[in-house]
Amino acid sequence: MSAWKNPPKIKIYEALSALTSGRIHVDGDNAKVDSSDKTKTYDVEYEESTNAITANDNGSYWQGYLGYPAIAYLLAVGVVKFDKSVADALASVEWNKINKLTNRNYDQSIEYALTRASSAGFDVELIKTQVAEISSQLEKLGLVKLGKTAKPPKPHTT
Repeated sequence: MSAWKNPPKIKIYEALSALTSGRIHVDGDNAKVDSSDKTKTYDVEYEESTNAITANDNGSYWQGYLGYPAIAYLLAVGVVKFDKSVADALASVEWNKINKLTNRNYDQSIEYALTRASSAGFDVELIKTQVAEISSQLEKLGLVKLGKTAKPPKPHTT
């Protein structure tokens, strides 16, 4: 099994948002995670005994890094520890919309979300520190890919 690449910082921010916005639905070793615009639902599967995880989001499939649905799962089940107040600071951030507005300049997207959090009274430095700690925990876990990564889902049709 091959190892996951370390995710870009923004994927940790997105995972915290998914968690606190109620977009992750855990069922044992599996989860369904809704996108921030709720047009897609991603599947996550975790196998603790082999330290393996998979998710079918774009980053996991196309780039080979651990995507936000898998990170959200690891946060939700306590494999990765975090400060809930930091997640609360990122509630309801519409990452898909922000990333489009910034032409996928993830640093600008993060700044937008942090400015929003600061305006709501949250400690931006605490958020940044917590994201760095989560990144460190993920790196230390050394997670590997569970099977072949499935293709990302198509948007829901109504």
